[in-house]
Amino acid sequence: MYARSTTTLGILSAMALAVPAQRAPSFTLDAAGAVNLNAAGQEARYGAIAPDPLGPSLLSISIGPVAAGSVLQLTVPGGWVPATGRYPIRSTWGDPAIAPAFHASFSAGSPEHPLGWFHGEYGTVTITRAADGRLAGRFEIRARGFLSADPANEDRWVTVTGSFEADGDTTATAVAAAR
Repeated sequence: MYARSTTTLGILSAMALAVPAQRAPSFTLDAAGAVNLNAAGQEARYGAIAPDPLGPSLLSISIGPVAAGSVLQLTVPGGWVPATGRYPIRSTWGDPAIAPAFHASFSAGSPEHPLGWFHGEYGTVTITRAADGRLAGRFEIRARGFLSADPANEDRWVTVTGSFEADGDTTATAVAAAR
């Protein structure tokens, strides 16, 4: 009986170790240029949004603590979950059926103490995983915008780099990978 219990316990332990545990969402974000900061945490989510009820939906990846700190928003038109691969950052929408691209906006600082706002001009988003309600990747973005102390000067530049593992919200997990 003892041998059977030990064998069963060994099999159950091996099975538990073989199943990968779902890690918490995570992100790293580094900004250099007009704003210099480093951030890391667990605030990374993605989901389908419809800014215009009559228009097309969008898929938005939110990286950073929305309520308390700097946030990077990566948005792709169409509401589809991107497949693994490398996608450009574009400042204009274009036709997502021909060449899907992300739009990026970076809000530096907290809502109470904003530092500046920047719009992605060019760069890349690389999706490394898109499955099981999880979207992971890395980004390198060159963005132009303004500092809160001088909003009239909209020609300030920042480079934003980092990585993310984002959980999908309930609407995004129902969206099938389209590409």
